[in-house]
Parts: sequence; C-alpha cells; structure tokens
Amino acid sequence: MQKRLSAVALLVVVLLLATATIAAAQGKTTTVPPDISVPQPGSNVIAGTWDEDQAGCTIVVKDANGNVLGSGVIESDGTFKIYLSRPLQTGEQITIESPCLTDPQGNPVLYVMGPIPVPEAGTLLMLGVGLAGLAGYAGLRWRARK
Repeated sequence: MQKRLSAVALLVVVLLLATATIAAAQGKTTTVPPDISVPQPGSNVIAGTWDEDQAGCTIVVKDANGNVLGSGVIESDGTFKIYLSRPLQTGEQITIESPCLTDPQGNPVLYVMGPIPVPEAGTLLMLGVGLAGLAGYAGLRWRARK
C-alpha cells in the first residue's frame, strides 16, 4: 500500500513539473501594456518600455496586412528598440505583439497603434507661413533685379 501511495505521489509531482515546464515554454503572462511614444510619419524606429519581468521576449511589429516590419527584444530594464525595414506612412496602422507574452486568459498580447498621425496643424501652418515669406522675399529680389 505504501509503495502504491509513493508511486502515485511521484506521478503527481512529475505531472506538476511537466505542466509548469510546458506553461513556461508557451509564454509569460503580463497585464502591463507597453509604453510606446507615437512614431511620426517617416520614422524607422519604434522604442518604448514594457514589463521588465518579460526581459528576453521578442517583440514583432507588423503592418495592417500582417507583413513583419521589424523585431526586437525586451531588455532587462524593460526597454526595447525596433528598427523597421521601411519608414512608417501617415495613416498607417501597426500591430506590436510578442509571441512569448500572453494575457492571464492565455491570449497573445497585441498592441495596435495607429493610424500614424498627420503632423500637427500648427506645424503645417508654420511651414506654410515660412514658405509664403520665402516666396515674398524671392519676389522682391526678382523685382529688384529688373
């Protein structure tokens, strides 16, 4: 009887260890959303911080069609930097995911960012005023030559 009880206890321990190993191999759980500054159109780099307990996890950036734009790894301090294969475009939506991270329900963690914003209206206004001033100056110089 005691041998049977020992065998059952050993079997339970082995099953628990196997379950923990499989769960660890499948992914890490996080509830912390990434902190990523919004990239500008034309940017080739996405940088930010994520859960530092997830150090070593790979992060993948995909476009709206599912094409991989780049990947990076979460560093020990939680920071990451991803260099993209092409610049981001205005209005583009990207998905940032980590195959090794799951939420508490076991779903993969996805972070959707976008659309990438158009430069602020104030920036466009300043650019327009600067170009108008430059055109006015060029016009004055042109008239002075005649």
